[in-house]
Amino acid sequence: MRTTKILLADDHTLIRECLIAMLEKSPELEVVAQAASGMEAVRLTYDLQPDIVLMDLMMPDGNGIEASRCILSAFPEMKVLILSMYGDARSVRQALDAGARGFLVKSSPSDEIIEAIRIVSDNGFYLSSHVQGVLEHELASAAGRLPLTSREEEVLVLMAQGRNSREIAVLLQISPKTVETHRMHLMKKLNLTSIAGLTKYAIREGLLPLD
Repeated sequence: MRTTKILLADDHTLIRECLIAMLEKSPELEVVAQAASGMEAVRLTYDLQPDIVLMDLMMPDGNGIEASRCILSAFPEMKVLILSMYGDARSVRQALDAGARGFLVKSSPSDEIIEAIRIVSDNGFYLSSHVQGVLEHELASAAGRLPLTSREEEVLVLMAQGRNSREIAVLLQISPKTVETHRMHLMKKLNLTSIAGLTKYAIREGLLPLD
């Protein structure tokens, strides 16, 4: 029986300990190293070259997306499986664009996490049912609205952060009138009628930076 060597990257010690206890109940899975930051995950991958990197998204010193890009740039055949608290459409898209072979949320049951590792280890691809539902919802929503321009997205994020039109104008080096024009276009495209609605949309779509 071939052993699958796993590098576990998560900045929370308790989560790492729980995952190790769960994974090592399966005799074919072995956690060979732990990383508490993105850069540590990259360094340990270079040193140990595990079969799979089980990667959290939000970590200090280089998040999971940045770490995945670095790892896969150096080792294109490496398998990265994301296990994150965040399962929003934006995070999933970024992870897949970076080259991850799968995405799970931390609320996934233990047997699903183990099954995902086995599938990815065998050159497969895995998305949890939650993530599939998020992407399907995004596709259905996108079908009924026009895409946002990069400037509209910038304005939307700043509005959702509580900035007024004058502050946004200064930050983006445009006029307050142009900001208001973008706001009207956003509401029309998204079929929303208030700043509160725009804020909820930005949060739901994962447009706000995560602390």
